[in-house]
Amino acid sequence: MKKKKLLILTTSVFTDRMLQHSTFLGTLTKEFTVEIWAKSFVSNPNDWTIENVSVKPFPELKPLPNWTSYLRRINEYAWMYALDAKSIAINIKYKTKKTAKLKFLLFLGKLVSLLHLHFLMEWLVFKSVQVSERNPFLASDLKDTSLDYLMVLNPFWVEEPLVAIEAKKMNVSIVSIIPSWDNITTKSRMLYTSDYYGVWSSVRIQELNKYYPYTLKTKNFVFGTPQYDVFSNPDFLMDKKVFYNQYGLNEELPLLLYTLGSPLFITSEIDVCLKFCKLASTEGLLDAFQILVRPHPIKDFSTYIPKFKDIDNRIKIQSEVQTSSKQKYRFMDKQMLENWVSTFHYSDLVVATSSTTLLDASMLNKPHINITENLSDDKKFDSFLRDVSYGFKHLEDLNNSDLLNNVKNWDAFFEQLKAFSKDKNSIKNTSNALVLHLCEYKNEGKYGKLFAEQIIKNLK
Repeated sequence: MKKKKLLILTTSVFTDRMLQHSTFLGTLTKEFTVEIWAKSFVSNPNDWTIENVSVKPFPELKPLPNWTSYLRRINEYAWMYALDAKSIAINIKYKTKKTAKLKFLLFLGKLVSLLHLHFLMEWLVFKSVQVSERNPFLASDLKDTSLDYLMVLNPFWVEEPLVAIEAKKMNVSIVSIIPSWDNITTKSRMLYTSDYYGVWSSVRIQELNKYYPYTLKTKNFVFGTPQYDVFSNPDFLMDKKVFYNQYGLNEELPLLLYTLGSPLFITSEIDVCLKFCKLASTEGLLDAFQILVRPHPIKDFSTYIPKFKDIDNRIKIQSEVQTSSKQKYRFMDKQMLENWVSTFHYSDLVVATSSTTLLDASMLNKPHINITENLSDDKKFDSFLRDVSYGFKHLEDLNNSDLLNNVKNWDAFFEQLKAFSKDKNSIKNTSNALVLHLCEYKNEGKYGKLFAEQIIKNLK
């Protein structure tokens, strides 16, 4: 019997590694013919040589007409008010310029919500994006692919939904994968409906049903986190001496990993890290810890490197973890993944500011310290950090479950560090419970296989 064909879309380095370096495709290709359209193929074709899989560059697409953005924003705000979606409201409060246009669109959204017309508004948005003919070649490309199913790995992003919208016109069955723990409650609303939805855990299914009520009638499944299969794969672990020599680390001291999120979101994070480095030196912490600072792997950190030039040379910076800005599209090759895995593997304690690196640490059973308050000298960030740390829905769930080791001030921060330097059990390690909460299953290097089995079960 001829296998059904599944076309998979990926436009993010985080979903790329689910396909390139997990147990997913090896299981899936036993039951399906698979083709992938990958944005990073242009910059990194070598890592897209995959047995029994055809890989092509993701097509260059024109965005939706600008006029549709007004309908989308009104719909966004209508659902924000209807759901009391605090995470989205926090983003608007702190990260959006308060123009007269925005205030008017927020007013219209609230009016739509008060009149209970948000379901109708969403239907109008779906119809408006379907009439766009900005990419006439896309329909023929999809027909040439002869696909039976389309899998969208980044349904909240700009480009992949355009393909899904076109595929819906052809009555192709669509599988949408929610690729992270915060996407449902923090991202803009999806622009199309799918036949199937995959999420990390059962907690996310509850959120999906609440935020997108039509998913109560779709087939939804849990698949774990295939991007973390590499954490259980010894092929991605560097030799300890090689790793330590790369950064000039002191093997005699426990390794404290300070991770940084996107500099575009919590913009005070760099200043807090710099202040921490200075305090670590004056407080004598560098005699008790080897400190390594890890920037966000896909955000350009080059402009911030000079700020660290005057810190103690015993503090090391992973300044080379991102793709060169000269590359057209970002990617994470095997060497970068080895660096990622090894960094967390050899760390003894991880510091973060409400970042996904908390999960990175937990995957390798590392205790953490989570900064939840503004520790910079700029007080304008006080309410923002507090709202993010305790108001964002995905973080609120972890706090309510007592799974985060939060610190609110420098005294508590350094008190924990000094205690940990004497006793590594002084910080409660919630890693196992945190992984199960976010990913449903513990990591045995088989999330990808589970993902494929769920696809086969639901689609076949």
